[in-house]
Amino acid sequence: MKHLLKKNLWTLFYILLGMGLVLLMLISYMQYKNVEKDLRSELAYLSKSTSEATNHYFIQQEILLNILDKHIFEDEGIKDKDHVRRLFRNLLQMNPALAGISISDPEGDIVLLSKTCNPDELHNLKHSKESCSAFEKALKEKGMVIGRAFYDKAINEWILPLHKAVRDDNSKVIAVLSLGLHLSSARSIWKAYTDSGTELEIFLDDSWYRIYHSDKPPGKYPELYSKPVTKQQRYSEEGGEAIETEANTTFEELKKSKKPSVVLFDSPNGESYIISWQYVPDYKLWIHYHMPTGKIFDKVSNYWIINIVSFLFIFIVVYYLFYTINAIEKRKSKELLYQAMHDNLTKLPNRMYLQKKIDSWIYDGAPPFSVGFIDLDNFKNINDSIGHHYGDLILVEVAKRLKASMPKGTMVIRHGGDEFIMLCHEYDIDKLSENSRLLIEAISQPYEVEGMEFTVGVSIGISRYPLDGTKLFELLSAADIAMYHAKRSKNSFAFFTSELKAMRNRYSIMEHELRNAIEKDELTMVYQPQIRKDGTLHGVEALIRWENSRLGQIHPEEFIKIAEESGLMPKIGRYITKHAIEEIGSLQKKIGAEFCLAINISIRQFNEKGFVETFIETIQTGAMNPSHIVIEITESLFIEELEFILATLQKLKEYGLNISLDDFGTGYSSLGMLKKLPIDELKIDKSFIETLLVDNESEAMVKAIITLGKTLGFSILAEGVEEEEQFTRLNELGCDLYQGYFFSKPMPLNELYHFIDSQNMESGCSV
Repeated sequence: MKHLLKKNLWTLFYILLGMGLVLLMLISYMQYKNVEKDLRSELAYLSKSTSEATNHYFIQQEILLNILDKHIFEDEGIKDKDHVRRLFRNLLQMNPALAGISISDPEGDIVLLSKTCNPDELHNLKHSKESCSAFEKALKEKGMVIGRAFYDKAINEWILPLHKAVRDDNSKVIAVLSLGLHLSSARSIWKAYTDSGTELEIFLDDSWYRIYHSDKPPGKYPELYSKPVTKQQRYSEEGGEAIETEANTTFEELKKSKKPSVVLFDSPNGESYIISWQYVPDYKLWIHYHMPTGKIFDKVSNYWIINIVSFLFIFIVVYYLFYTINAIEKRKSKELLYQAMHDNLTKLPNRMYLQKKIDSWIYDGAPPFSVGFIDLDNFKNINDSIGHHYGDLILVEVAKRLKASMPKGTMVIRHGGDEFIMLCHEYDIDKLSENSRLLIEAISQPYEVEGMEFTVGVSIGISRYPLDGTKLFELLSAADIAMYHAKRSKNSFAFFTSELKAMRNRYSIMEHELRNAIEKDELTMVYQPQIRKDGTLHGVEALIRWENSRLGQIHPEEFIKIAEESGLMPKIGRYITKHAIEEIGSLQKKIGAEFCLAINISIRQFNEKGFVETFIETIQTGAMNPSHIVIEITESLFIEELEFILATLQKLKEYGLNISLDDFGTGYSSLGMLKKLPIDELKIDKSFIETLLVDNESEAMVKAIITLGKTLGFSILAEGVEEEEQFTRLNELGCDLYQGYFFSKPMPLNELYHFIDSQNMESGCSV
């Protein structure tokens, strides 16, 4: 039990620990996802802000081109080239971001440039590979077109070109205005929208050239700006595939959306990122962010540290709490184990203790020992008469005497109630007999309890290992059989023998056969006449007989006791009631006379639910007058709840039935109880009649019963009358009714008919 308690306690701790770890991981995961969600939102906001800033920046440049368009051109030509050159120089001085300004004709030849250079160094914008794509697009677009970044050897810088077609009133292109921006200047604007670890890239939509990379400037990584990003690179290296799988969209669909697409992306190099793509429709640019997921861990790590510290603190406290509880339980475990293994009243070990320790007695090669089954005689009378308080105190004293009287090393067990078990290392019959006599002598000595003196007897049954069994239940069963045999003599002991086992087997067989006796039609009814003092028939008592094909004729005292103990009595009682009422009712109609029918009712029948209703229904079915039926009850019935008994008897009485108190003088009745009971007849037990003529005490008892009954208005019936002298003396004492072999033995229905007919008796029933 101690081990189980400890195991359960620490099992609970480990369950809590496991649940705590699961909760810790769940909270940590949720925090991770929340931080990831926040970073996604942050990246989406950053993409949108960058898009707006980029759009605003290029709107300014386009406004500049529009202003130049208004001030430079008239009709189909340039107003004043010198004026324009001065204007270009002023603009370059005012705006350091400008690297240069040029005017080209629709064929791509530069006709005016903000700086002076060798004409041979001028490139045709329409035919130059760096500018041809953007120049061609500018000829078609009404707005400003951003070209791919290129390296200008003349100024040793990377330039971002901007082109805008100049049109006449008929929308015919007459020239192309171009601005060259210092790419470093544009980078300074975009750099404000990146932080440590986060990468920003900007691509041209039509050609997929990169015009900006936050961590890789063109001066150090010219190859990034000189080559367009392939479709395969966009999907595998820049997260395009994640856009399609996680966000369930495409680049073409993103062009129609004003919101950025933010997804989780695992790059081919094994690193993981949160990426976003945002399209700038006015200038056909892609804003692309890379944020490493390591930022999530950086931000969530503080939460996790707090979680872990809190978890450790809580479970250190919980551990010490469980440790303290376990320490307390350890201190109490011996007491709890003692209480579980010992009887609370006598402090003797109990059956659980016996089951636990029996392995130290029964094992391969174990020495022989004996088992004693001890039961106190008439102890129930003490509990019933003066209460369980005194009975408990006597049991405590009995336990002390048992321990004091037995040899050293004997295990004394309280089996329950007033039963005890002893396991003794003694095996010799002579020594066991001597020990048993000494024990009986010790237990039988008077007990003084709270000023009152009591005497109890003891019956002991003894079995021996391995002679009478090799298992505990076999030894206990054998000792129990021997104890019941000893109880017949009271205050004695008996050893288990094969003969006793045979008797026990007969009991078991008899119980088994009795369960099927009604179905096998083995039960029969007999009736013993009850005679008035003038010799006329008063009535009959219904009695049951059983003849079994296996066991033969069985005495009623033997099988009725088994029926009571096995719970079969209610079923047999219903059989007796039904057949007796039907048979006697039929006989009365046949002879044209009425007489009483006495039926014995057992305690188990009386306490059966619905007994009164079933009994009355049987009477109504048998069509017999209720006033001619006598219910015989014994004094033992009043051991049960008296108020319930009185209420039940009153119901029977109200229906018109007569009540007879059987075996009077041998049980528990008192004068006060007799006054309460609604009875009509006292039936003197045959044990008093047997010794009536030879024992003055028996005669005095019979006389007292008759006097008491007459005083209370009861009829008096003597059973067991077998001699004429008994009949004569009972008449002299004032007895009213008689039953016994002197008049007739119990007989079956057909013999009863001939008995009544041959005697020509006057019948009638008046209890």
